[in-house]
Amino acid sequence: MRQAEQDTKEKILSAALDLFCVDGYSTVSVRDIGKAVGIKESSIYYHFKNKEDILYSLFHKSEQWTQVRKEQFIQALESVPKVEHENFIAAGIAYLEGYLLEEKINKLIRMLTIEKQRNSEAAQLYRQLLFSVPLDHHKRVFSFMIDKGWMKGDDVEQLAAEYQSKVLYVFHKYFSGTVETTSEERTLAQLELSSLLGRFFSQYIGVGGH
Repeated sequence: MRQAEQDTKEKILSAALDLFCVDGYSTVSVRDIGKAVGIKESSIYYHFKNKEDILYSLFHKSEQWTQVRKEQFIQALESVPKVEHENFIAAGIAYLEGYLLEEKINKLIRMLTIEKQRNSEAAQLYRQLLFSVPLDHHKRVFSFMIDKGWMKGDDVEQLAAEYQSKVLYVFHKYFSGTVETTSEERTLAQLELSSLLGRFFSQYIGVGGH
């Protein structure tokens, strides 16, 4: 695919995501997307079969975004000699800021929040993005830490669920239904999450991690 075509395709996906996350997938038309991009409706069909194809392309991209972030984190974890309190807290903040609040992922979550009531596949992806995919990642991380002797406990699913519940609690408390976030909200969310994860660290990692 030529670069100009790829650029146009990316603009279509970006515009569609912007519209879907505000109005919902069902109410946005291909014509609406074309207007947002500044091209004819017929031009969109050159790049995508239909609106559903655009939606599935966004789903696929979300899987790519999350996979890249997970692998980067695992590589960073494998390179450290032990887990320090400050780094553990920073990783939790990065999960909130760099995943749940990352612009594209957050827009996709907002779109799925609307669509999951009427689209079973959207509901499935919503569960994947917020629950099953992060949970599997946390299980992998905590298994690695337990094997290294950095962490107490042997029920990685319970540990992963407890950890994830703290991050999702803060995410929903401060940002659920929010389109624009303020610096004050982000600061308060980071402070509360730091406190919650600090207690988690003291309970499960404090002894093994130092």
